[in-house]
Amino acid sequence: MQNTFQELWAQLGQYLERQLGGDSELRTRIRLFAQLLLEMTAETEKATPSPSADLTAEPSASLGALPPPPAEPLPPLTLGRSTLARSMWETDYRGYSQRKAKLEKLEESLDADLRLISERCRLKAEGCRWAATRRRLMHQGANFRKEIEPKDTAIIARARAVPGCFLWMCHPEGPEPEDLSLFELTAHCFDVLADMLVLMDEIRRKFDSSAAEFAQGLDLLAEAQSAVRAAVLRLRDRERFTDSDQQYVFNWIKATAASEQIFIRRYMRVDDPADPTRWMDLQTRIEELEKQVEESYVRDKHRRKLLGKLRHKCSTYASTQGEEREALGQEIIRIVNDLVVGGVPPSSLLIREPLLPIIDSLPQALQDAPHYPLVVREIDRYLAQSGPTNLPEIEQEPSPAVQRVAELLEGRAVVLIGGDRRPASEEALQRAFRLSELLWIATPEHSSITRFEPYVARPDVAVVLLAIRWSSHSYSEVIEYCNRYGKPLVRLPGGYNPNQVAVQILEQCSDRLERAREFSQLT
Repeated sequence: MQNTFQELWAQLGQYLERQLGGDSELRTRIRLFAQLLLEMTAETEKATPSPSADLTAEPSASLGALPPPPAEPLPPLTLGRSTLARSMWETDYRGYSQRKAKLEKLEESLDADLRLISERCRLKAEGCRWAATRRRLMHQGANFRKEIEPKDTAIIARARAVPGCFLWMCHPEGPEPEDLSLFELTAHCFDVLADMLVLMDEIRRKFDSSAAEFAQGLDLLAEAQSAVRAAVLRLRDRERFTDSDQQYVFNWIKATAASEQIFIRRYMRVDDPADPTRWMDLQTRIEELEKQVEESYVRDKHRRKLLGKLRHKCSTYASTQGEEREALGQEIIRIVNDLVVGGVPPSSLLIREPLLPIIDSLPQALQDAPHYPLVVREIDRYLAQSGPTNLPEIEQEPSPAVQRVAELLEGRAVVLIGGDRRPASEEALQRAFRLSELLWIATPEHSSITRFEPYVARPDVAVVLLAIRWSSHSYSEVIEYCNRYGKPLVRLPGGYNPNQVAVQILEQCSDRLERAREFSQLT
């Protein structure tokens, strides 16, 4: 019978609570009735006669009048609510307060655990949805112990398992908006913020802060946290309440932007809030950035792999000879071409550094590597501005071809047309061939061919070298002057390494140089 009474009492309380929620006049009358009971109890205690009191005194004339309201507000009616659930929430809040102080210092630093904050935001989104559902169930007269309290207990337990998580929206003293759809709006904003936190954590692990994806991530994260703040204020605007995780994210963005010197364009000021109702648009942009991040990471991964291969191939190139060297050189050229296609600038130090020691020994590039000449051009420009020691030599001993060319050209001058004048290469060629002078004529774009004639016409010039890989002038234009003044023309398809240049000279004009040498000895 006792159990039946308790159940009936609980059902009565639930019924009364539902009625109170929709009838303001009933709430007023019950409040006045409660105040009257309190006043009557106080007056009764005050009127209890002592042994010396006058028992003939008349009762108070104001007993039947409506008493004034008490000075202190009355405690809220909790009839039908589970005292167990309230005690659980109070215990959880105390535990949260103790954990919060330990987490604040870390989560406002650059080392904040963004995935942990994301987990809390995800759970808060669930909490917002349950808060709306809970209120609908209460209004519909659902059984509290069977349909509501078990879910309260479950979500509290989940919040306790996540460090620093407090579901304020599900607390008995949480927000009570007339429009329950505000809970769903806030849930969407928490979900979007959780997605962006996971993406931002991935970005900072995969990319340097100088990457475009890093700055884009900070911009979207700023908008996401601002949308959460705006949604929360709509939910409980009268309290000017701010969510702790939103505040953590705001502080982390601010600290990171200051540390990395990145300007956050919007949504970092109170007077510039994001629109929470545009959460779907924000989610779409986050998904687009996520796709861009994945594609960039795949490219970077492939790029790092190619750069590793380039360094290895270049380091072994010097120890190879003959056909093996030719094949390895072509492989190096293809790797360089692929790096440029993949987005590495032709002037990048990552390419230039391994190529510098061997650039003048590499073979002529094939047609399947059209971007390789861009790299060589940049290396030429770099070496043109560098001193003699900036180009390492991989072949210290002159080859038989170099010795033979030195015998044919000793004391004579040579004209070199094409590219930028490189002091180191100029000195190496002049020394290797024992030349009196190397006349290196740079070829800027659209320069006139007539400027070559005085150099080619000089009597002491024995041969004209044309660096065809970036000369802006065709073979037919230059050979006209060479034929006019009887000078052999040698086309250089590769670099300026003395051994390589010597081979080309011997293959293209050794007979003419031999006859010219014999003629000069006779005269």
